[in-house]
Amino acid sequence: MTGGVQTSGLILAGGKAERLGGEKALRPLRGQPLIERVYERLRPQVQALAVAEGEAALGWRAELTHLGDGPFPGAGPLAGIRAGLAWLKEEGGEWLVTAPCDVPFLPADYAARLWAGRKGTRPAVLRLEGRDQNLLALWHVSHFEKLDGLLGAGRQAVWGALKDLDAVPIDVPGEEADAFLNVNDTAAWAKADAYLNRPPGK
Repeated sequence: MTGGVQTSGLILAGGKAERLGGEKALRPLRGQPLIERVYERLRPQVQALAVAEGEAALGWRAELTHLGDGPFPGAGPLAGIRAGLAWLKEEGGEWLVTAPCDVPFLPADYAARLWAGRKGTRPAVLRLEGRDQNLLALWHVSHFEKLDGLLGAGRQAVWGALKDLDAVPIDVPGEEADAFLNVNDTAAWAKADAYLNRPPGK
């Protein structure tokens, strides 16, 4: 429970991972798939969790709700977020925390930070070193219609949706950057491996 209100989670796992040479979500980091690491960190922070996997079924954790892109196949992560909000509506939920499948070190208070910084029903988005991390965000169920309209108009950019909805930026201190490391290329993969080598508390 976040702030006394039910919050659901959505892992975005529909990317093609071209810079890593193939499937990213299930690629093992020290023997554990990236998406499993994200799951383990996000699941305790939410009441329900779904996976947006685009048009390619992952075959991972069948007990979870797996979502496609609905009427917007191949439209990228915004289609996945729209699908997540549709699922949220069906479940009678109100808030949705999103995270991509390649942020394996999410802190235990990730959802709480977004919740604490929100204003009304505007989205909240993490900002790191002056840049919005568009997939690390908190969405309200009322945003479904906006996203549906944007996708229907051929607008697929998540940053554009956040801008239109006047998202609230939640700044992350620079010294915490590693906790939100986006493992999307070989250099970041090496950095993630080194991160796992660090002694506890470092």
